[in-house]
Amino acid sequence: MNFTQQDTEALYRVWMSQKAKMHITQMEVAKRLNVSQIELSNRLNGNVPLDATFVDRFCRLLHIDPCHHLPSMRSHFVSEADRVFNTRLTIDGDITNIRVDGNQVTIEYRLQ
Repeated sequence: MNFTQQDTEALYRVWMSQKAKMHITQMEVAKRLNVSQIELSNRLNGNVPLDATFVDRFCRLLHIDPCHHLPSMRSHFVSEADRVFNTRLTIDGDITNIRVDGNQVTIEYRLQ
């Protein structure tokens, strides 16, 4: 997957937010990722392109889902909330009334 400059900027914003929440330093993250602090900085600042392995490891370390934060991944991700479902049923009778209240459907019918 090719990551864009917008992805790099989004990852940097997430990093700035998460490091404060997690009380973690760039040096600690670099050690955990087994990269130098300079390499980590270069990736987060866009001087070195992002790759899928780095993004996956970095996001796992920060406990975030990259599909929710990186624009190029967001466009490929469809959440359950974005999907439309439907349920079809057959009534043995003549429907006389249908009421909808929130997520409940009431069907009134007469038997044939």
